[in-house]
Amino acid sequence: MKRRPHAISFRMISTVWWTSILCLTILWLTVLTHTAGAAPGHEGEEALFTQLQSGKRIAIEKNFTPAEKPTVYLTFDDGPSKLTPKVLDILREEDVRATFFVLGGQVQERPNTAKRIVEDGHALGNHTYNHVYWELYSDFRTFWEQVQKTENILLETTGVRPRLVRAPGGTYGNFDAFYFYYLGQAGYEIYDWTIDSEDARRPGMTADQIVRAVEKGPFGNEVIVLMHDGSGHDETVKALPRVIRLFKEKGYAFASLTPGVKPVQFSSGKLKWSRTENRESFDNLLTTAHEHRELWAVEDILGKDNAPKALPGSPAAIAYTEAAQRGGPDRLNVRMGDRTLALTKEQFRFQDGSYRVPLRPLIAAMGGTVEWNAERRTAVVRYGAITAEYDLARQELRIRRPAAEWNPEAKAHILPFPEMELANGTLYVPLRQTLELLGDRVLSSDVPHERGTVEVLAAVYGGYWTGWMPI
Repeated sequence: MKRRPHAISFRMISTVWWTSILCLTILWLTVLTHTAGAAPGHEGEEALFTQLQSGKRIAIEKNFTPAEKPTVYLTFDDGPSKLTPKVLDILREEDVRATFFVLGGQVQERPNTAKRIVEDGHALGNHTYNHVYWELYSDFRTFWEQVQKTENILLETTGVRPRLVRAPGGTYGNFDAFYFYYLGQAGYEIYDWTIDSEDARRPGMTADQIVRAVEKGPFGNEVIVLMHDGSGHDETVKALPRVIRLFKEKGYAFASLTPGVKPVQFSSGKLKWSRTENRESFDNLLTTAHEHRELWAVEDILGKDNAPKALPGSPAAIAYTEAAQRGGPDRLNVRMGDRTLALTKEQFRFQDGSYRVPLRPLIAAMGGTVEWNAERRTAVVRYGAITAEYDLARQELRIRRPAAEWNPEAKAHILPFPEMELANGTLYVPLRQTLELLGDRVLSSDVPHERGTVEVLAAVYGGYWTGWMPI
């Protein structure tokens, strides 16, 4: 009987021991999971949601190519209708390219006209499905559903999946910070206009009045003109030849909008609609937007070409580097959880609204390493389970990352990458593109401005979160 207390004591010690081991194991797995891939609950996204909820719009860092000479983009909304073929005939006679922001419902009624828009060399944009304001602006989910419905109709009818979006009635008073952010994260470009032809301002507008409205301008280097080819706009058709002649006399070139043209977007203004957003719906919609963005991710990577074609270190590359240092903010802070990459104006490049940052400090702040192979002129990045080789000689990027569960072999990708730049012994790379290619992402970025400090907020996953990587 005297040994029983010893037996009880031994069992208690054993129980405590194994319980401690179990708790430590659970704690270790929790930390590992948080570091590797806890996307929706990331503290950065909570800050992002709060910022959007306050009404502050968040710029998405992108490259846009300014027109080399004065250019006008004629845009037509609400078609196709019975008037659209007449508009197309005039454009063909004048050898002018334009952009048509079409309604999905109208495309279903006139699929052949939608096909002709593409066949004649014009651009298609998404103007939602039915143009009903109260449906579109009461809840973003309805707006999203209509954009997706029209996108699928256009893809099936014309083979085109347009990235261009125009809000019915324009964004002013209709869009809030969430609308802009969701669509931007999904890969869309939102275009308002700089000149309103006023052909939809009120019933009974005449061709003369439409032309006079356009004559008011303003006439900048790039002009986006709003017109309509929907039913009831016969006077717009009559005015169109005179509008075209007006711009030709002013020396403008004509072009269709592309995702490379910097969007014109109105200020948010006071909302005309009552709507609310909660954190759960925000997470769900943001996930949906990121999934949709992957449709264009490869196009984004292969389509950007702002770096010099000359070899790094050549006079052309040096001139490019010097030009890139002019303009932009004085300081750039990239916040990644509890780490911050702080750069002064001399330490980063700002070109066409995009930031190029030194590779080694960026990767170090992310928790990775960089090795330079002078003989091969290649920088090798090791970041968690990802290995990336920046090959200067070939101007390409080779990435090897973990495979999906259904594919046991690691997947390697080789991408043309002219965006890298070597200057004074430092390798510069595009910030957003580098983060996304390594499985991380930019959550928010201040609007680029002259002087001052720009804050960029990024979610980093240590090279293990690869489920949404755009390659």
